[in-house]
Amino acid sequence: MKNELIFNVISQMSDILNSEQLARLKTVLHMCLKNYTVVKDNLSLSTCNDDNFRYLRQFLLSKGASGLSQKTLDNYSLTIRMFLSTVNKPIGKYHDDDFICYLEMYRRVRKVSFSRIKNMQSALNSFWSWLFKKQIVNSNPVAALDSIKLPKKIKQPLSDEDREILKLHCNRLRDLALMEFLYSTGVRVSELTSLNISDISFSSKDCIVYGKGGKDREVYINAPTCIYLKQYLDSRTDDNPALFVSIRSPHSRLSKNAIEAILRNLGNRCGISNVHPHRFRRTMATNALNRGMPIEQVSRLLGHSKLDTTQIYCTVSQENVRLSHKKYLSA
Repeated sequence: MKNELIFNVISQMSDILNSEQLARLKTVLHMCLKNYTVVKDNLSLSTCNDDNFRYLRQFLLSKGASGLSQKTLDNYSLTIRMFLSTVNKPIGKYHDDDFICYLEMYRRVRKVSFSRIKNMQSALNSFWSWLFKKQIVNSNPVAALDSIKLPKKIKQPLSDEDREILKLHCNRLRDLALMEFLYSTGVRVSELTSLNISDISFSSKDCIVYGKGGKDREVYINAPTCIYLKQYLDSRTDDNPALFVSIRSPHSRLSKNAIEAILRNLGNRCGISNVHPHRFRRTMATNALNRGMPIEQVSRLLGHSKLDTTQIYCTVSQENVRLSHKKYLSA
């Protein structure tokens, strides 16, 4: 029975550890269990898995019906499925130590960031909160885990000089229109990829985008964006309804990866690092806030439901802090 247990542990860890680590784990398990007697529970492992994965499917269906994006559902599914497969207990038998040991082991073996572990903990917490709410378990053991503190990194927006350099090095009208559109509207790249030409109103200089959770919002197009976007659309000879398409035939709708590659390559050509769609969104939010737009309006433009989320995006100019200090605390 002891050897069967060790074999099952090694099998469950085979997708996480390499061969050398698996061999070391096997040796450690034999040494640690040497003086113990192992008795198999009446409930088989396969029954545990069947029940646990049935609950997981129900959870994902419930979250999908509440409006969670497919990307979030896929992340939840992968994280929770790996945990259930690795620890493998009846759903009501998990303790906080199971989660602590698993997450720490995963971090050390995979060498992932604490940010990744925090996201995994959040996914597991969401699942066990749902189990508790449905009275499938008596408590949520994940809630007992300490919150993971992440170091605060200041993510700098693009400076006005950076944006001008990018425009000077841009040799395609499409890419110029793309950059200006991202900056003017502050849309997410996932929102941009779904936009069609018909969604743009040049007369009112706005368009409707469909964001997270199926929420739509109105965003606005400044004068430079209008000019470049019109020129780009007039230059096209294809009949694709998509707002931005590939240069080569059959002129397919640009994907998220394609847009990221366009901006990354442009940044590399002119020596500006970390040029990506989300940075234009952050730049728009920061500039709007520093130039006097109320944070509530910035939050509405970004499609945020909480002001705290907007504050994370914005880097307040130290010069604005200095001017505000002089204005409000000069005497």
